[in-house]
Amino acid sequence: MGAMETMMIDMAYAQIAQSIGLPTHAYMGLTDAKCVDAQAGLETGMGAVLAALAGINVVSGGGMMAYENCISLEKLVIDHEIVRMAYRLLDGISQREEVMALDLFRDMLRGEDFMGHPHTVKWLRQDHWYPRVIDRGRPEEWVSEGKPTLADRAAAERVRLGASDKGYGLEAPVLGELRKIMLSHGRPYGLQLLS
Repeated sequence: MGAMETMMIDMAYAQIAQSIGLPTHAYMGLTDAKCVDAQAGLETGMGAVLAALAGINVVSGGGMMAYENCISLEKLVIDHEIVRMAYRLLDGISQREEVMALDLFRDMLRGEDFMGHPHTVKWLRQDHWYPRVIDRGRPEEWVSEGKPTLADRAAAERVRLGASDKGYGLEAPVLGELRKIMLSHGRPYGLQLLS
């Protein structure tokens, strides 16, 4: 499922469907990897970006691994950020009528810091997305945090989300009913408790 050839077939049939006005669906945000590793990120990231660029309407596979045989909640957290990056790509570079910061070049000639200037900070906050688990920090910050891997940060985020009293945005009766359904389906396979 993570092979480039599979993604190429998905994009080809999406072109055919789009040419006759049909919506499209593909399993392109998943991996054949067996753990949250570089292969998982590579296959999922490429699939999500290619699906976005191909204009596929519905992309399935978030959290899926091992040829659709399992779900990893840590990978699902990472996949959320991969999808955010794909959407950011589709947004493109904002075209604005106003000239971007040409007047600030005079300040730079006087030795002022362009990156810390309020104008730069304003536009950076508007045009830049800040991930929760993808590391954009400096190496010394990473070392001081104990050198966590992406999988480590995703596991911590999964725990944080699981501890939330918001119930992932679902109302308590709906969440309770979903838990009953999951438990009833899991009992034949030895599942006794949902955490």
